[in-house]
Amino acid sequence: MYGMLVESVQHYVRKVYGEEKWLQILELSGFKNTVFATQRVYKDDVLPRIAENCSAVVMDKSTEDFLLFFGTCFVNFWSHYGYDRVVRVSGRHFRDFVHGIDNIHEMMRFSYPKMKSPSFYCEEESHEGLTLHYQSCRTGYSNYVCGQMSQVAKNFYNLDLNMVKLKDFQEGRGYHVVFRLYFDNSAFIPPKIKCIRSLSVEEQVPALRFLKLFPFCVVFQRNMKFVYVGEKVRELFGEDEFLTAEKVTDIFYIRRPPMDFTWENFLRLQQVVFELVSVECVRSPTQNGLLPAARHLHLRGQMRYMPDWDCVIFLCSPLIQNTNEMLELGLYINDLSMHDNSRELVMAGTQHMASLEVSYERAVKYSEQLCENMKKCEDWRKHSDELLYQMIPRTVADRLRRGMDVNDTVEAFPEVTVMFSYLVGFMEISAKVPAVQLVTTINDFFTLFDTISLRHDVFKFETLGDAVYMVVGGAPERNPRHAHCVAALALELNREVERLKNPIDGAKLKVKIGMHSGPVVAGVISLKMPQYCMVGDTVNTASRMGTNSEPGKITLSESVNKLLYGGEFITAYRGTLLVKGKGRMKTYWLVGARVARPCSPPSLLKPRSWKDLQRGMSIEFDCMHEVEKEMLQNSPLQDIAESQESLTVS
Repeated sequence: MYGMLVESVQHYVRKVYGEEKWLQILELSGFKNTVFATQRVYKDDVLPRIAENCSAVVMDKSTEDFLLFFGTCFVNFWSHYGYDRVVRVSGRHFRDFVHGIDNIHEMMRFSYPKMKSPSFYCEEESHEGLTLHYQSCRTGYSNYVCGQMSQVAKNFYNLDLNMVKLKDFQEGRGYHVVFRLYFDNSAFIPPKIKCIRSLSVEEQVPALRFLKLFPFCVVFQRNMKFVYVGEKVRELFGEDEFLTAEKVTDIFYIRRPPMDFTWENFLRLQQVVFELVSVECVRSPTQNGLLPAARHLHLRGQMRYMPDWDCVIFLCSPLIQNTNEMLELGLYINDLSMHDNSRELVMAGTQHMASLEVSYERAVKYSEQLCENMKKCEDWRKHSDELLYQMIPRTVADRLRRGMDVNDTVEAFPEVTVMFSYLVGFMEISAKVPAVQLVTTINDFFTLFDTISLRHDVFKFETLGDAVYMVVGGAPERNPRHAHCVAALALELNREVERLKNPIDGAKLKVKIGMHSGPVVAGVISLKMPQYCMVGDTVNTASRMGTNSEPGKITLSESVNKLLYGGEFITAYRGTLLVKGKGRMKTYWLVGARVARPCSPPSLLKPRSWKDLQRGMSIEFDCMHEVEKEMLQNSPLQDIAESQESLTVS
């Protein structure tokens, strides 16, 4: 199909549902950044795919209803190209238009040479309507046709058309649908044979003399055998070709309408334009030693039943676009009839073909350039989005892009988990290392942490120049497992940071990490340089947990421990800390994550009393003595067991 059909859909879907919906539909249909060109040919499944995705995105119509809508869109849209005038002159009444649809398609063939137009013919016409047969090489377009017919009846003939599908089936190479059209068909007059006067025997024209007026005609009987062939057709194929051919189908096949080559079809479709194409290529006699290129003979005309002969005569002329095709067929201007427009069409086509080809090539090149520019624009948009999402959460940024006020982005979160990580020895490093090397070290530190944080469902909130890394779980995307996600991240950060070396002495770098869970308020602040900020006592407490932690260890507040207790993580009671601005707080160590068969003996922490265990230490006691002894010897966390029950930190 040509791009004009898709252009009509694009125009009205944008107009009715908006640009944003149309872009979503295009992306779902596989046409992201596609610019539809009027003269470009697209696959036949384009409109059904777009209709299906329109139904999925808009959700106010079914796929069939959208195809009906697309048909009305095309009728309203084609006036941009002047085809409304073609419809207006196609007939005085709606019945005239329906009978002549194939002829309208034929007139458009020169503008759209690759068009595979459907075929229509009518039966059982009465004052209440008629039966319409629709034949096409495409399937799934019956609702589209209904939309077109209804809109034509409404726009051009002020009629209300009721179109009912009676049946549909596969027929030969195509798809056949039968409709019953109900409308005011008072213009219908039953056919009557009228003759001004009877001709005498002397006045009647002999058949052979009459047929000589049509040098390309073909006459055949009910058994589909040739009776007569025009002299120019005989010259192109040779007399022997028709003497040896048993049936018409040995020489020609039907290009349109898409139907079987049968006697009954020819009798039924005498108001339809037919196109026959030769099965074999035509090779005309040489001229001046040159052998024209082999081409198929393409005939176009009307099938008429001659009752006196009991034959069908195909009154036709060759379909030739320009003089090049004429030379390749071995034909000349004087071979064409003077009583039709064959000669004028060939000469006019020659004059305008070059300019049409140039215009078409320019349109295609412009369309390709536009598609390329849109792809580049999309790539740059993705880059800008990636940069934006690093500063502002995706959901918040999308809301701002849709026009939401900055103040409306502020949200209260009942419970999140905040983590602070501090690089141990940063002050010493910054004092002894050159500035360039210091920046490189900090960049390596943050790059490693950013890479790891992408593997967990958390949001990196802030990085400070003094190697402070802040992460939150449960905001802006709410997540009931926020503490577990942050805990998994903290363990991986604590383990992987040792891959980095201290630029002073080459020792492994270490961090101290703190976590706290509680309520916060978050939102975008400022318009000129917008920043997603989080405020609340939870942030301050998490920061205190980090500063009061120890190198290579992770300190938890009691609220975090309650969320992790008895689950997939192992925690140990550390003791109480005197936290600035908070007083004494119970704190815990995040020891690690449980393996397939968790085995964390209590002797690892050497609790002083059962009272310590009752305060929240989530260590299991069901391990064997041998495993307990081995883990005690090899564990890097033995120093945890030496922790005091109460620590005072200023």
